[in-house]
Amino acid sequence: MRLLSVLPALSLLLICTGLEVASAPASSFSPRWPVVSFGAAPGLHLTSTTFYPTTHTGAWLVEFYSPMCGHCQKFEPTWLDVTKMSAHLADSSNFRFARVDGVAQGDLISDQKIKGYPTVRLFFDGVSQGDYKGDRSYNDLTSYVKAKAADYRKIMLKDQPAKQS
Repeated sequence: MRLLSVLPALSLLLICTGLEVASAPASSFSPRWPVVSFGAAPGLHLTSTTFYPTTHTGAWLVEFYSPMCGHCQKFEPTWLDVTKMSAHLADSSNFRFARVDGVAQGDLISDQKIKGYPTVRLFFDGVSQGDYKGDRSYNDLTSYVKAKAADYRKIMLKDQPAKQS
């Protein structure tokens, strides 16, 4: 019974606090959770404007993430290591890496029907090949990258016009 008498006051407090935050200038707002700054990794940070033209050609492994997501923060060092160690695939297989900040690019997240973070999705010439479902370990992700780069290399060779003798 005592709890019920406190609810109206608690509701009013939450509403007032929400209005105070909403009316505060953006520069004075300080989030209550740690915000991790994702560094510029090898690969691109794509936006709604650059995503489709960029992924239209070649093989692209794209990480959709949120800077506030604990799983993304834990996965970031692995992602950075894989992109650095696999950078040579850009020349041999036209295989590249990119990232999309889901908080900043909400419309793109909706378009791509991203359900959770981090999501790692493969694109061949702009067409989704599906999401990476393996373990988020360096070894498993590197094996996946090598296999998919080899698959794309086969597609590139098949699509090359035959040399005339």
